[in-house]
Amino acid sequence: MQLMATARPLHSSTFGPESLPLLALIAIAALGSAVLLGLGLGAFVRRRSQSYLLIVAAISALLARSLVAGLSVTGMLSPASHHLLEHGLDVVLVALVIAAVYNARTTTNPEFDA
Repeated sequence: MQLMATARPLHSSTFGPESLPLLALIAIAALGSAVLLGLGLGAFVRRRSQSYLLIVAAISALLARSLVAGLSVTGMLSPASHHLLEHGLDVVLVALVIAAVYNARTTTNPEFDA
């Protein structure tokens, strides 16, 4: 029962030594998102299509989500702002991916019309 009295949510607004594992995970997520963003930008530069641009924007939202989490854990962002931004970025990310798929399926590519 003592454990329950000292338990705290991982995303609480106080920064301390117990936040270090969470910060490490957020840093790894941000690094992975940044690598994906670089790869996505490279693909967009080669393809220059609207679908690729939408995917790059979605990956940017994923990176922004990691940044919001990091700011929240370090206490630079209030819990209310954290939740609003994080869920807002989730909506943006999903909308961009759906738009990319829709765009890819509805636009014609002269390369493949032959």
